[in-house]
Amino acid sequence: MTKLLHIGLGKCGSTFLQQEIFPKLEKKISTSYINLFKNDFFNIKKNEIKYSAFENFKDIEKLLPNDFIISNESLFSKDWEFSRIEKNFEHIRDNFSNDTVILIIIRNPYDLLNSIYCQSIHQMEIFKPEKYFYIDDKNINVRLSNKFNLYRFNYSKLISLYKSYFKKVVVVKYENVQNLNFLKDIFSLNDEYVENLKKNTSKNYNKSISKFGINFILFLNKFFDVSKSQKFIRKFIKPSNNIIFKIKNTILSQFLLRDFFQSKFDRIVPYKKYYINRKFIPIDIEKEILEYNKLDF
Repeated sequence: MTKLLHIGLGKCGSTFLQQEIFPKLEKKISTSYINLFKNDFFNIKKNEIKYSAFENFKDIEKLLPNDFIISNESLFSKDWEFSRIEKNFEHIRDNFSNDTVILIIIRNPYDLLNSIYCQSIHQMEIFKPEKYFYIDDKNINVRLSNKFNLYRFNYSKLISLYKSYFKKVVVVKYENVQNLNFLKDIFSLNDEYVENLKKNTSKNYNKSISKFGINFILFLNKFFDVSKSQKFIRKFIKPSNNIIFKIKNTILSQFLLRDFFQSKFDRIVPYKKYYINRKFIPIDIEKEILEYNKLDF
């Protein structure tokens, strides 16, 4: 019997696991891979979550099968900010027994924060790189203006928190996710099956817009509200079988910046990844990287 709760972090290979690995494990080991927001066991409305997906439940595990996998990268903290990890931990502790296996995936702190910033641009939540990250110890229960609060950013604290209650906490570094060796420890899988699993997976998910694309969007945003204009365009793109509307949709879609760069420009022009200047990250990022490199699992 294995109960697995994959709680995060975001931008650490979650899509790869959720689309490629966990569905195959569901068939292989006869477990139930449960979608957090669409399932037959409990009802959670994503847009009503204040702190934690399990904030309105107690002992939710009793509603579940004996074997299950639940994976959502925001379970460790809504909006991925570390300022609320204690509150999220309490809700998880109140809903799952201590023999539930906790899976945490961490990443080089600079790469993680860089990826989070790039995703903000993807979502057309556009901020100058020097204005996106901040530290606020007062307004820790809300994410201000879609920016990212780095208050209490600390991997060791997160890991220790879960180890204080759960018997088995599996921590994997992002660079080791695709070798899938951690699955052997969780599910007692043999080497042959894991090797076959690796050979039959696609590994390219959520590739960011190129450096040129992000810089271009930031440049345009100096002159007009890019986010507002993109929402306006999307409002007029609606599925239709009418040939006139199809043509209209095709023309309008050419002005969607994310789609243009990811599906066209970045496939033609040599790709270069965007990197935020480290001086725009208001924590000692070099210290965090050093601490990350010391962690060994």
